[in-house]
Order: sequence, then C-alpha cells, then structure tokens
Amino acid sequence: MGLKYQQKYRVPFYESDAFQKMRLSSILAVALQISGEQSTELGRSDVWVSEHYGLFWAVIEYDVKIIRFPMFNEEITIETEATSYNKFFCYRRFSFLDSQGEVMLEIASTWVLMDKETRKIDRVLDDIVDPYASEKISKILRPHKFKKREAFENPTLMTYPVRFSALDMNGHVNNAKYYDWAADMVDFEFRKSHVPSRIFIKYNHEVLYGEEIHAAMSWEGDVSHHNFNEGSTQIEIHWTEHTASHPF
Repeated sequence: MGLKYQQKYRVPFYESDAFQKMRLSSILAVALQISGEQSTELGRSDVWVSEHYGLFWAVIEYDVKIIRFPMFNEEITIETEATSYNKFFCYRRFSFLDSQGEVMLEIASTWVLMDKETRKIDRVLDDIVDPYASEKISKILRPHKFKKREAFENPTLMTYPVRFSALDMNGHVNNAKYYDWAADMVDFEFRKSHVPSRIFIKYNHEVLYGEEIHAAMSWEGDVSHHNFNEGSTQIEIHWTEHTASHPF
C-alpha cells in the first residue's frame, strides 16, 4: 500500500445542493484537488509531470460507495492513497470521514498517463510513481461491466453543447461534469426521496470544446444507466430510498 495523505475540509455553500448535501461532482473535484496536493508535496505535481515527460494524468474510472453525503458546513477529513499500479494503470483510493472518523463514502479510482501531443495513453514510468510508495502489480484490475447503449429500452435523450465552462486544464470536458449531466436527467420528484448509494463511472474517450454531448438514460428498477456519445462515457447510478426531511 502507498503513502496516505489527509486534509480537513469544510463543505461550502456553493458545493451544496437543494437538500444541503455536498454535490457528487464537487466530491469528485475535491478528491482530485487533494490527490494533486499530495503529488505536489511529493515533488510530482502536474506541472512537473508535464515539463519532464510531456504527460498528464487522467481518471478513466470511478467506483463510489456512499453511506451518506457530507452536509453543508460540515467539517470532514479526506484521505487518499495511491494503492498500486501496473504498466498502464494506477489505482488510487479516497475516503471521506466525518468528525468522529467514520467513513461516509469511499472512492476507488483508476488513472492513466496521457501524452499531451498525441492524446494517447502512455506507459507508467517508475520515476513518476516511485515517491507514492504504492505496490507494483502485474495484473489489471477488472473494470465494472456497463450496460451497452443498444440494450437501452425506451431511453430518455438529451443533448448538451460543450462550452468553455465545461473544460478542465487539460482541454477536455471535466470528468465531474458528466455526473451532473447524468443526474440532471433524473426526475426531481424522484430525487426528493432517493439518493445515490453506488456510482460507477467510466471515461473511454475525451470530448473537446465545440462538440456536442448526446446523452441517453434508461432504468432497471432503481438503477439508472447513462451513456454519452455512444459510449465515450458510461455511468451507472444505484438509487436508494430514504425518509430524511429536506429543507424546502
């Protein structure tokens, strides 16, 4: 296992939703920020990786397990650890803890290094990952299997233009943005009584400025399946009913 890194964090108003819960897109964004802070502390910042090797980090998969969401103004602790890597993939864990040290949610993530010029996946170099003290493994962890777009029955369809505000520092759509697009397709009345308990996200191809996002959603019970641009990004959300009151 690798070196652990922690930061305390207080959930601000602008990262809270209509139910005073921290937005999932904000959770993912803050997780990336914390991992970036660890990288900088270890001398392997995004700038260092870019300047030395012409590469950048990209997340290609998330598995999010939610016990409960952090709430507005709650002070939490975010812990991360680069757990293992092989020749093409790096695996990192995040834990969001309450003030008592209890786990609220966990994120398992898969990362790759991409060439800034060719936009293709590059091999993981020991010089880049050695400071994290993560385990070098030979096997590739099995990814989640998503429902294919052609298997969607009576899908809900939406189109979103890719505007400047959706882009991140690498010039493609910010990965947290896809979850917002997916969740926005779910009926608000349903959202009043249900919360996500497990979320799988996979990014297969990057989408750039000026393109369009063609989103499709279908349901199987309380599981919503989301497909963007014929599989460039796939999301599966498991929803759980709850009875907590909401601040309306």
